[in-house]
Order: sequence, then structure tokens, then C-alpha cells
Amino acid sequence: MPVTTGMGRVAGLAVGVTLAVGAALAVGGCASDTEDLGDSARRPSASASKAAGPSRALVTWAGRMCAATKLYETVKADSADEIEEITDPPEDALIGPEFTAMGYLSSTSSSLDEVAEKLGGVPSSGIAAADRLHDSLAEQVATIRPKVTALTDNSGFTSPAEDSVDRAERVGKLIESLKRPAPGLSTVVAKEPELFAAYRAAPPCAPPEPLPKAADGSDTGACADGRCEILVTKQVDFPLRAWRVRVSLTETKAKVSNGGPEGGAGQLTLTSGGTGSFGDAGGDTVTVRAVAVTGDGAVLRFSTK
Repeated sequence: MPVTTGMGRVAGLAVGVTLAVGAALAVGGCASDTEDLGDSARRPSASASKAAGPSRALVTWAGRMCAATKLYETVKADSADEIEEITDPPEDALIGPEFTAMGYLSSTSSSLDEVAEKLGGVPSSGIAAADRLHDSLAEQVATIRPKVTALTDNSGFTSPAEDSVDRAERVGKLIESLKRPAPGLSTVVAKEPELFAAYRAAPPCAPPEPLPKAADGSDTGACADGRCEILVTKQVDFPLRAWRVRVSLTETKAKVSNGGPEGGAGQLTLTSGGTGSFGDAGGDTVTVRAVAVTGDGAVLRFSTK
């Protein structure tokens, strides 16, 4: 009997925005050692305060907001991709749409909960436009979250697969209803010099790191013996010992479908750093680690024992 297990963690990746800003140079006069400048000499000038950089509070706001908005966008993009796969599955799909829908319902509910948690952790910035953007996102998530929870709760069904495709489609429409407020984060940031400086200083707002090199490049043939590390940039199918493996990608996830030698099938959904395994009871176990997953592709490491 085929056994498939898997886990993946959702990692928020920040998107950097390139904006052009003018650099201001302040020129100050010099005073002699004997000249008494009074209190003005001890108070920092406006230019000196700007040189000190953004406040820690604004850097915190920018970092948390970047993480929350990136995940918000990721949930929308991934949902659209997965709903298409569920409603229009390929003829040679390794698993049925009802099982793909089960995975979608579980992961989407968890991801939406995480978006709500991240937005809940964003403090007030004190900047009206920035806080309006946050409040708009939080309100939209709060509106659909109870409905998504109700549709993804399996307790009222005889099995998780019951009506899973229909429920997935309904959840997909709820996720699709989430709008991108205007102005968006990059526009709001560009209009506020101190906030722009905070954005540049916040690590979650930095551009994503490039994918690391894979030991076997894009050569899926290296996986035939059960051990390989490959770069995947589009859907690929390949043999791994007695298993047939298919890898497909969304913006932040690698889906590893597997067809077993005895006809069983399963699927792992992994984000960066996630690990999962599949195998036959009493037989080989294949472990898959997502070394990195970005919008550009994924580096996956397979091992068998």
C-alpha cells in the first residue's frame, strides 16, 4: 500500500521595488572653538536627523507589511494555478482531482490564516496612506476567512474527499475576490521619504535571493538511481527507481506527484526548506527536500533508502 507523507513550511519572500529618488546633500558652516552657539549647537539639524536613517518602528512596519503583502499576493497567485489544475486536470494526471482538491483546501486555509496573522502583527505606521492600505487588506481577509474555514473544515463530511472539488472551486472564488488595493505598497512607499528609507532597510523587503546551483543541473535523468539534486523551471516527468515522478510549480510551491510500482499515487506540496517523503510499506522510501523555491523555479533534492 503506497504511503505518502509530506510537510512544507510557508516562507514569506519579499519583493523589492526599484524606485528612483534624489539624493540631498547638506552643506553646513563651521564655527570657531571660541564661538558660543548656545542650544542650537546641541540640537541635531534636520539634515543630521535624516542622515541617522528611518526609525526602528517604521523599519518594523515596513518589514512586517512586506511579508504580509507578499504572502497575500502569493495566496492569490497559487490559488489561481491550483484551481485550474483541479477543474481542468491533464489527461495523464497521476492523481485524481478530488485528491488534488483536498490538498488545496488544506494548504489554502492554512495560508489564509497566516496572512491574517501577519496582518494582525503590523503596527500602526502613523502614515495615513500606509495604514489605509493595511486596513483594506486586513478587512478583506477578515471578510472571507470564516467562509473559507467553513468550506475547508472536513468534520461535516464522511471523508475529506467528499465534495472536495466543489468546495475547492468555491474557496477559489473567495480567494479571487481579494482585491489589490490602490495605491499599492510600492506607490505608498515612494511618496513617503522616511517610509521609503525604512522599506530599503527592512530585510523582508529585499529582493529574493537567486536560486542556488543544483548539483545535477536540470538533468532529470540523474534521478533514475534514486539520488539527485535538480533544477526545475517547468513541469517535468521522470523515473526515479520504480516510481514515476512529476514535478509542477506554482509561484512558491513545488508539487511532487508520484506514481508507485503497484499503481498507488500521492502528492507532496513543498515550499522552500520543506521536506516530504513517499514510499511503499516495507519497501524504499523516497525523501524530497525543497532546497529553494521561487518564482523562477525550484531546486529539489531526492534521496532514497
